[in-house]
Amino acid sequence: MPTLHWIGKDKVINHHREVPYKVLEHQYRFTAEQGTITSGDGHSSPLPGRGAGGEGGNLIIQGDNLEALKSLLPRYEGKVKCIYIDPPYNTGNEGWVYNDNVNDPRIKKWLGDVVGKEGEDLSRHDKWLCMMYPRLVLLHKLLAEDGVIFVSIDDIEVAVLRLLMNEIFGSNRFVCQFIWKSRTSEDVRALTGVSNDHEYVLTYGRSEMQRFHGVAKDLSKFTNPNNDPRGPWRSADMTGLASITQRPNLHYPITDPTTGVVYQPGERGWRFDAAGMERRIAEGRIIFPAKASGRPRQKL
Repeated sequence: MPTLHWIGKDKVINHHREVPYKVLEHQYRFTAEQGTITSGDGHSSPLPGRGAGGEGGNLIIQGDNLEALKSLLPRYEGKVKCIYIDPPYNTGNEGWVYNDNVNDPRIKKWLGDVVGKEGEDLSRHDKWLCMMYPRLVLLHKLLAEDGVIFVSIDDIEVAVLRLLMNEIFGSNRFVCQFIWKSRTSEDVRALTGVSNDHEYVLTYGRSEMQRFHGVAKDLSKFTNPNNDPRGPWRSADMTGLASITQRPNLHYPITDPTTGVVYQPGERGWRFDAAGMERRIAEGRIIFPAKASGRPRQKL
């Protein structure tokens, strides 16, 4: 498996073990049916249930998130089913409430203490990776066996974050990389001339085959009038999406093997190339119309 290396990695790879356990000082009380863990720097995740973190099962922790995560281990290690974090994107923007170029004085001090003099040569990306690694390790420890973690990020660090998550959680624990639309209008300020309108949410599970329920399939649309051994199916269009100039390989005639009627492709051709169509016809996956004026469709 590819391994990610950066300046300071050897200093932070075991840093989570050196972070002291601190006792949480109770100052406020809230009541709620469903609990949530929230650290002062934006980490949050649901608790196992009512009463886990107080009367209502809620904890709001203000302070350094590394120390906050470590303080939760004795009680919640391996028990948190869902974690969502929104770390700094490392854009270089210093005008945010959270300094987003990892030059916040607290982070710089932490890097100096942990990485040492070598930290003076760290690039912005090295600093970001040093900051992220021990926090992700602790989050991995908090995650339940059937738990899932979601991490928001954008193009600047998504590539290295994926490698970092693979190393800590395991590449076989990768579930998916969600893409969400972050803006609806063009960004005319973009220096590259490219308007980026989306960000990502990397998703990993603690177990190898973590699955989501997804959208329930409407089985009322599926029948099996011809007793297909593969089970119920529904009819679907198989018109292509490209002109003959764009995709000439999708424009060819097909023949009903029973009637010999030949069907020409439309302006957009077929959805499959000739070899794929022949295979589907042989497998009985193509539905030919009763009339020569109809259009062939496919079984789904």
